[in-house]
Amino acid sequence: MINDLGYIDKPDSNIFMSGNYLCLDFEIDTSYGDYGHPVHQQNQMLLACWSLGPGHPCFEEDQKVYSVWGNEYALDFLIKHLELSEVVVAHNSKYELGWLLRCGYDIGSRPVFCTKIAEYVLSGNMTYDTSLDACVRRRGGRCKDPVVDKMMKAGVNPVEIPKAWLLGRCIQDVQTTETLFLNQRDHLFRTNRLGVQYVRCAFTPVLAYMEQQGMTLDKDRVEQEYQKEVLKEHTFLIQLQKTMGALSPTSSDQLGVFLYERLRFDELRDKKGKPIRTASGKYSTNIITMEKLKTTNKDQKQFIELYFNWNKSKQRITKYLDFYIAVCNQMGCKFYANFNQTVTATHRLSSSGMRIEYDHVVDDKGKKKSGATQFQNQPREYKRMFCSSRPGYLFTEEDGSGLEFRVAGLVGNDPAIKADINDITFDPHRRSASIINGIKEEEVTKKQRTAAKAHTFKPLFGGQSGNEGEKRYYQAFNDRYKELVKTQEGWLSEAKYNKRVILPWGLRTYWPHIKTDSRGWIKERTQIFNLPIQSFATADIIPIQATILWHLIRVNGYQDKMILVNTVHDSVLAEIHEDYLDDYKLIVTLSWQKVYSFIGCVYGESVLKMMEGMPLGTEISWGTHWSEGDEVSFNITQSKIQEAQ
Repeated sequence: MINDLGYIDKPDSNIFMSGNYLCLDFEIDTSYGDYGHPVHQQNQMLLACWSLGPGHPCFEEDQKVYSVWGNEYALDFLIKHLELSEVVVAHNSKYELGWLLRCGYDIGSRPVFCTKIAEYVLSGNMTYDTSLDACVRRRGGRCKDPVVDKMMKAGVNPVEIPKAWLLGRCIQDVQTTETLFLNQRDHLFRTNRLGVQYVRCAFTPVLAYMEQQGMTLDKDRVEQEYQKEVLKEHTFLIQLQKTMGALSPTSSDQLGVFLYERLRFDELRDKKGKPIRTASGKYSTNIITMEKLKTTNKDQKQFIELYFNWNKSKQRITKYLDFYIAVCNQMGCKFYANFNQTVTATHRLSSSGMRIEYDHVVDDKGKKKSGATQFQNQPREYKRMFCSSRPGYLFTEEDGSGLEFRVAGLVGNDPAIKADINDITFDPHRRSASIINGIKEEEVTKKQRTAAKAHTFKPLFGGQSGNEGEKRYYQAFNDRYKELVKTQEGWLSEAKYNKRVILPWGLRTYWPHIKTDSRGWIKERTQIFNLPIQSFATADIIPIQATILWHLIRVNGYQDKMILVNTVHDSVLAEIHEDYLDDYKLIVTLSWQKVYSFIGCVYGESVLKMMEGMPLGTEISWGTHWSEGDEVSFNITQSKIQEAQ
């Protein structure tokens, strides 16, 4: 039996206007790793400060800020106030929530207002500094104590700062955050963006939870992959050195001499016909330049192919495998993600592993290297290095099905897209392959279908380039999905004349310096087309679904049997006990069903109406390792789970 939820069934962004809030800030002993992250047990809590809103039951006019020294086991006073609060406020709230979890306190379904996220929502697609000081300077207020701030930026551990100074800093941060919160919430309310803020912040407790769960690497597979890639890189390097003779491929100067003087490559030239070189006048040998070089003979072609193979192998080692080896050796094979909600212009999530020092890699001076790796776009085959960490548990991936195409149908209110999605025989990649190759859909080969995938959804984002077959497909796409095209052209017009685009759910995107070429073609066309679709898909629908899923697991008592461990683009990764896999499928299905009502409550009936006739779908796969298992497909408008063909 799947139980319903409380506030998830009736979320209300107007709760942020309540006077019953608690504003919170912690000071942490940052002895180890990533600015005092709670997953590192060497780090300890030093100080907690908080203030109460005028509507809080414990509010006292003359008591501006409360504080408690000591450790994570001395927070009873704070927790008492938290329990009576309707809203928890913090700057970069995921950090405070993570420490509360480490201390054994779960805020549950209590709404969170993150002032860092609020500034991000208010900035739309613009890239602003969202640090507390930057936000305060932008909106007026009191900046941090310059002496203490300078000490901490210089790497001084808070435990080494005099207590009176640290307390003063923490109190000031709480008061500054509260002032910022009141300013931001009023601005969000006036511009109809409280709903966007609510969705972004509802996801924050889930991310704090997943950061502490971590993902497990299969040490044997990591070591095998590392050895294989190191051997490949070494083999390619030896071949390069043989080809280049006395010149070295690791020296950009010597590589330039070999490319342009030995192999006689034609240099790329600018509009004035001058060779494109470095600022110091040397040959350009960066990878972007080399990708654009045109080969005219066999020697050039062989060298470029060899160099790219070597560079790819080297990048895989330095960007991914060195880090994974360090994780296996130093972190007990536990990969801890560090999620960032305030970086990308499209509002989609970004993440990386937490920075650690490598024991196995030193630089030319004998100093140990340190690093982290981004996790959202790693090589597909590296997924198989992650596995379930518990006996009897399966590693699962729940992935939004054709989500961006579905969202395009929603925001464009396009009946043709909705009709295609609801047609169980519809295969978008097969259709694109048939049009590109000028053949019937039933004649499309597997190879042709795979090749066409790169073009299927390009028209969503203004793609028009390519050969005649590709151009023919782009035109057919635009002819079929006319309402989507009309909506997109409306975005272009609004961006051109108003310098902004206001989307139905409240998100605003700004285009203050929009440019057009001699044809009147808007250069930001791709970004203007991309942002509404990608943001609603990966910054609204997926976070909403993942948030509902997390709460459903908790309210039904499955916390020990279903552990969410990460999220990548439009997927949620989890470890599920094999005896509870069917239960998990049902909970996933229910979570997708509840996305509609959640959106209706937060964004209003007009946005909910926009979703009519558009089923959201998902696939779920499972196995002992990520990306190794069976797969089923869900259509949330159906109660029956159907096996994927």
